Amino acid sequence: MNTRDQFGSYLLLKKVGEDALGETFRAGKIGRQGVERVLLLRVFNGQGLDSARLAQHLATVGPALQALKSPTLGLCVDSGQIGGVPFVAYDYISGKSLAALLEQARKKHSPVPFDHALLIAERAAMGLSVAYETRLGDERVLHGFLAPHLVMISNEGETRLLGFEAAGGLRGSAAHPLLREAFGRYLSPEVLAGQPRHKADDVYTLGALFFELLTGERIPAGSSAVLAAAVDAATLANEGTALPAGLAELLKQSFVPREQRIADAPTWHKSLSKQMGDGHYNPTTFNLAFYMHSLFRDEIDKESQEIEVEKTIQLSAEQLRPAAPAATPAAAPARSVEEEFGLTTPEKKGGMSPAVLGGIAAALVVAAVGGYMAFGRGSAPPPAATPAAPSVSGPSPEEIQKQIEQMLEEKLKAREAGLKTQYDDQIKAMKLRLEEAQKAAAADQARRGASGPATYSPTQVASATTVPTVAAPMATTVPAAAATSAPAPETPRPTPPPATSVAAAPSAAAPAASPASDVRPGDLVTMGPGVIPPRTIKLGAQRYPPAARRMSREATVTVRVLVGENGKVIDTQVPSRAGLGFDEAAQDTARETTFVPATKNGVPVRMWMELKIAFSLK
Repeated sequence: MNTRDQFGSYLLLKKVGEDALGETFRAGKIGRQGVERVLLLRVFNGQGLDSARLAQHLATVGPALQALKSPTLGLCVDSGQIGGVPFVAYDYISGKSLAALLEQARKKHSPVPFDHALLIAERAAMGLSVAYETRLGDERVLHGFLAPHLVMISNEGETRLLGFEAAGGLRGSAAHPLLREAFGRYLSPEVLAGQPRHKADDVYTLGALFFELLTGERIPAGSSAVLAAAVDAATLANEGTALPAGLAELLKQSFVPREQRIADAPTWHKSLSKQMGDGHYNPTTFNLAFYMHSLFRDEIDKESQEIEVEKTIQLSAEQLRPAAPAATPAAAPARSVEEEFGLTTPEKKGGMSPAVLGGIAAALVVAAVGGYMAFGRGSAPPPAATPAAPSVSGPSPEEIQKQIEQMLEEKLKAREAGLKTQYDDQIKAMKLRLEEAQKAAAADQARRGASGPATYSPTQVASATTVPTVAAPMATTVPAAAATSAPAPETPRPTPPPATSVAAAPSAAAPAASPASDVRPGDLVTMGPGVIPPRTIKLGAQRYPPAARRMSREATVTVRVLVGENGKVIDTQVPSRAGLGFDEAAQDTARETTFVPATKNGVPVRMWMELKIAFSLK
């Protein structure tokens, strides 16, 4: 498909990837007024796929699995089929697939550093563990078809897994030569042999992904003995040294036959987390984000500009019409609920009673019908299915591209002008502060007379002559039992300490404070004269990480929060990671917290502050 084609109610804005499963687009969800939301659209139009079976699976399972929500999982907002082509739409993730990252690392001869490999593997295992802890009825959610193409690494260094909605329908095509060539090294031998999904399948995949992250090479084809020998001979791609013994053993236990393999993804995650703790490894998303920018700098800068422009695209009246209902694929051979969800396991004895199966089946039917109606698939007779989406009428792709380039150029000029003005204002303010310090020093010298020159501490000199770095002016601790329905008490404003700096001493010679006109709404400030830091209005919801609760772990996470001039959170950072999902959960709480914005001379401004999020099982 081409960009600017319309795929149902989605406008294809840019192709961001293509693999054996199909194409991935940045797409705009078309509403009454135009593009109302930018999404990541996975279109399963690859050769070798059983499209009818996959579409049937998505219709049955997709709506139920939209309940999966975690910072380590892509957020599914829609799934189904259009014109006979299955698709899944996710909340947009600015980043690259792990497959693209590994390929770019090879091209640029910049192997994935050891700590980044640890972080990505730990986050992937966390995502599979979160899904495993999610139950549909009495059964757990498994993936069973994970590959680097379904792992997203965001530009902020976060790892998110995709494909839970489609995995069960993809497994039936795993034996096709094209799919076996593309994904065979990441799928367990049992998957390739067509066996039902099992909780140990994802363990094999975790091992395959981790091996490639560490060594830069895919695991070789062969038996578990061949793979064990490959692990023993492997070296870290970024350091050229042998794999740490504990990690090598973890890999070996991932590749043995199913009955001897590590039991499940949570057990694998627990093992890796323990080794990271014992080895004092502390990888950070900040460093991974920096690595992403080093690999994809130009693409990342261009992407953010393109998205802003794409939101302003004008659509024709024809494009704004509701999309015609999609053709319903032919029903696949009847399959049990357990088969659809891949929940058949060797340890399950005697199967499920007809009553239990009937209850789950009824729930799935309700969920499927609800999802069907919610996504606008009416009951009108469907048109004949076609293999490709129709082209959009209106401006030609060349005209739209020219318009985008013109708008980008205008935006860049406006941004440069705004930055120049902002820096001019900051330089002017700092010059005034320098004059204040110099006059205060002269006054102090006059008072001292012949007793000698005035002396300054390094802190005083720095505060008078340099631009301060962004610092966290205050800290708020969020208790573990904080209720989300009632607003938390406001954090009292800190009382300024008595002035001790010579530059701050009262003096008749000191000029008046900088006028409010030097401060503009939205300026980024730090603590100083005339600055009132942000205050908490309502704390965000706190969700205890499932893996941490299962392991009875507690933690207090410090989150640096950039509070905007409107009191909303713009950005969050975790200076020191706690792992086990604590950092992501704390950032989620911080992002949902609202504030009274900081002010400087009465003008609302942006400012960094700290929140301490405490997770306690008591």
